[in-house]
Amino acid sequence: MKSTTVFAVHHIAALHIAALFIVALSLSACNIRNPFGSGAGPESSETAMQPEEGSPLARLVERARDDLVLTAAADPDKITLVTAEEVEWGDAGLGCPHPDEMYAQIITPGYFIVLESGGNTYDYHTGADPDGPLVQCTEDGVPAGMAAVPAEEPEGETQMDAEDALPRLIERATEDLMQAVGAGADEITVLSTEEVEWSDTGLGCQEPNKMYAQIITPGYLIVLESGGDTYDYHTGADPEGPLVQCTEDGAPAGAAIALPAEQVGVTLMDDNGALSRLIERAAEDLVQATGAASDAITVFSTEEVEWSDTSLGCPQPDEMYAQVITPGYLIVLETGAETYKYHTGADPEGPLLHCAQDADVEE
Repeated sequence: MKSTTVFAVHHIAALHIAALFIVALSLSACNIRNPFGSGAGPESSETAMQPEEGSPLARLVERARDDLVLTAAADPDKITLVTAEEVEWGDAGLGCPHPDEMYAQIITPGYFIVLESGGNTYDYHTGADPDGPLVQCTEDGVPAGMAAVPAEEPEGETQMDAEDALPRLIERATEDLMQAVGAGADEITVLSTEEVEWSDTGLGCQEPNKMYAQIITPGYLIVLESGGDTYDYHTGADPEGPLVQCTEDGAPAGAAIALPAEQVGVTLMDDNGALSRLIERAAEDLVQATGAASDAITVFSTEEVEWSDTSLGCPQPDEMYAQVITPGYLIVLETGAETYKYHTGADPEGPLLHCAQDADVEE
């Protein structure tokens, strides 16, 4: 009887070990760090993960060390490599997104590097390019320094309470309207206020050609009246934060006001097509940007192109773009002997950029 019990115990233990082994293999196949592997501890990973000299990983580790010296005043001789792991991040944010930024939803190969200094560990997320993006990531999953603790208020000052936000926002909206229409403060009345949740950080009033983080943003809709006209103001919840006067078209007042086609001094190539609308919008932008008369603007050339990514051949510094072929147009306008290049997508109401750089066109 005793031998039968011992056999059963050994048999169960063997099954448990086999199960753990299968889980470990599954985690490895899914590119998830394996808690049962020999590299889980700092000592074993430091010896097992030393990068080859001259390799991309070696360069990234070197850059992470340099960053730690700068950000934490670490002694370079006392920084040790705890682990370096090849991973695939779920998007271009490298698993450590900046708040309110959008990232291309593409699998991004790179590395997870952990350094140790003075008893503290520091996580670095990188791409595969040895001189590409590298970010020190906090426990909160945001880049170091992005979630700084607010400084204490100076003595004698108190932080504005949440219920005080709306009066301050009304005050700011009134001041803005006084400047915009030249009305006196006693000529402006508050018709209504409403607490709302905007669907993104554009506050329900988006500027053309701008992208906004798709997160619920609490705030207010404030409606003022002056001289028989009403004016809508969209705000966030911060009393000193974003506040914008919004037109009936759902765009900020003064932003890309549409002109009738007959008022734009250009020859439209196809009145019913996307290109004609894009030319019209480019001309409107040029009128606002340079003060040129609309009848002094002519179309120098238009070209159907395929941009190599979503930057439309006109990337902004320090921004990342989805690496997908993006069809659109290169529109060149002329006024006063000067030419101006506009890069667009194919959507007649989509992105349109006045670009001084050379076009990045897919051949």
